[in-house]
Amino acid sequence: MPQHDSGKPHRPDSVAKRMKSSRRRRDNFFSDLIVDWSRSMITIINRDYVYEKVNKTFCINHNLNAEMIVGKMIGEVWGNDNFNKNIKSNIDRCFTGRVVFYQAFFETPAWGKRYYEVVLRPVTDEKETVTHVMAETYDITEIKLKEQAASEVEWEFRNLESNLPIGFFRCDNEGVMLHVNKAFLKIIGAKNENEVNGRSLREFYKDPLSFDQHLQKLKNEGVASFGRLEMKALDGTYIVCRINVFTVRDGSGNPVYNDGAMEDLTREADLEKRLIQAHKLDTIGMLAGGIAHDFNTILTTIYGYAEMSLETLEKSSENYNNICKIIQATGRARALTNQILTFSRHAEQERIKVRISDIITETISSVKPGLPPGIDVISEIRTPDLYVMADPTQLFRVFINLARNAIQAMEDRGGRLTIMLDTKLSDNSGRLPEGKYAMIRFEDTGPGMDEKTADRIFEPFFTAGKPGKGTGLGLSVVYGIISEIDGDITVSSRVDEGTVIELLLPASGSVAEETPQMAPRAEIMVIPASDSEARLIADALSSSGYHVTVSDPSGKWIPKAALADVIIVIDNSPAVRATDILFSLANNGVDSPVLMISDFDVWLAAEKELTSGLLKSNLFKPVSLKEIIYSIDNLINKTS
Repeated sequence: MPQHDSGKPHRPDSVAKRMKSSRRRRDNFFSDLIVDWSRSMITIINRDYVYEKVNKTFCINHNLNAEMIVGKMIGEVWGNDNFNKNIKSNIDRCFTGRVVFYQAFFETPAWGKRYYEVVLRPVTDEKETVTHVMAETYDITEIKLKEQAASEVEWEFRNLESNLPIGFFRCDNEGVMLHVNKAFLKIIGAKNENEVNGRSLREFYKDPLSFDQHLQKLKNEGVASFGRLEMKALDGTYIVCRINVFTVRDGSGNPVYNDGAMEDLTREADLEKRLIQAHKLDTIGMLAGGIAHDFNTILTTIYGYAEMSLETLEKSSENYNNICKIIQATGRARALTNQILTFSRHAEQERIKVRISDIITETISSVKPGLPPGIDVISEIRTPDLYVMADPTQLFRVFINLARNAIQAMEDRGGRLTIMLDTKLSDNSGRLPEGKYAMIRFEDTGPGMDEKTADRIFEPFFTAGKPGKGTGLGLSVVYGIISEIDGDITVSSRVDEGTVIELLLPASGSVAEETPQMAPRAEIMVIPASDSEARLIADALSSSGYHVTVSDPSGKWIPKAALADVIIVIDNSPAVRATDILFSLANNGVDSPVLMISDFDVWLAAEKELTSGLLKSNLFKPVSLKEIIYSIDNLINKTS
């Protein structure tokens, strides 16, 4: 009997094979469909770098059908240079069994030059031998463009953050610093972020209690602005800042960190303070100048009547001595009013081209002989051939005043005064026009001053020295002289660290200009010319067009004196009295008019008794070049 299966239908082998082949064709169809319509270019490459299979996306990109690509080498499709430069080495690595990723620019006929990411996967046979490479190429041009745009935006932001003079910072909710930019480091005086990150912003507040209040306000409101804060730099100096901060929150509204911007307002605050000070000094100057003019008129009347009264009295009488004291006091008062006029800039200066280093040299030689023990004065001349347009006698007066003030400040404990000369360009702060300036710095190691005192030192009759020292007009006169020649003066001082006073004067070149040859305005003899002030006056008159002869009283000067149009006698030599010089001139028949320059307390009664009448004019120190020139020209005109 025939045997049957246990209920299972019987299928011939041919039918099973047909069904299996059909499923395979269907699977291949779907695989080919997926591969062909993939957005990536997919290819199969053999060991000879020849394409064996390509998908439709690859064909579309190259404007070719599959039959025109299959069988070709990679270099024929992408170009040999591209193949050798970008493709071959990567395919060789894949044939070693590795999956390879790389990115490169490729050019296709359909889309031109595009940026692609390529993934190479090894294809193996039954023996696990790599026989082919499957290349999947993605067009990532749009992604790259977006990345590039994002990178450029980030670079611009970083560049903006780095180059803006505003300090940006990020801190946590308690004020601990997390990140700062370069401007913040510069403002606070730090070298790198490591000196700041991890520290509390509270440490940089001059008043830590203010930080606590500001932090609480930020927590309550989420945003806060704090202007004109005094912050403390890492070197201990104080800076004025404006700070704006806001709180960054997460999606749930919880505070994450605080971002802020800090702007350095120190220079702005300093300029504002200087402007207020300048307005105050100008107002004082206008008032003082008007009073000084009127007071000089009164002094002239007192001086004139006192002199006339003196001539009617016996020298031995008490009234004679009393009037002499009135005349001496009048001289002091005139010197004082002249200083007030200088401060108020009512007394114009005669400007000539002055070599600054010469004035500094004369200043040091003048103060050195009387230096107290333990005090040194040194010069640091970095630009010796530097000239300014100024009155040299007034400039000498400025330098002497500043030097003596510094020396006086160091009398108790000793120290060093350094006078430095260099050039400096204007700092675009608005205080001075742009250009080159002569910088004269007086730096002492004395006790220094607090900020309140330093702010007032240019006010008339304010003195930072010991009681009874000076008139209190010294630095106010310095301010007036420097302002008159379009200069600037700044003071920097700290208690127990000394004081620095810096002068800026418009430079007039590094080499003196050649003056054209011309007939001298007059023949002038200066007697004596052995000290700094006399040499300075002689040089200034020579620069102003006079022919000047200088002479020491011990020399044979009488014959030369007879040829002078005006003789200037400077009564400051302890060895020779002015009266002796005048008598020698009279006894030798010299009739040239004499201009005396003396201290206000020098008594001239003996000179007035000279029958020759040589003494025609007398100037009291401090004296300006303009006053000397005016007196000389007046004497010459009267003589002619």
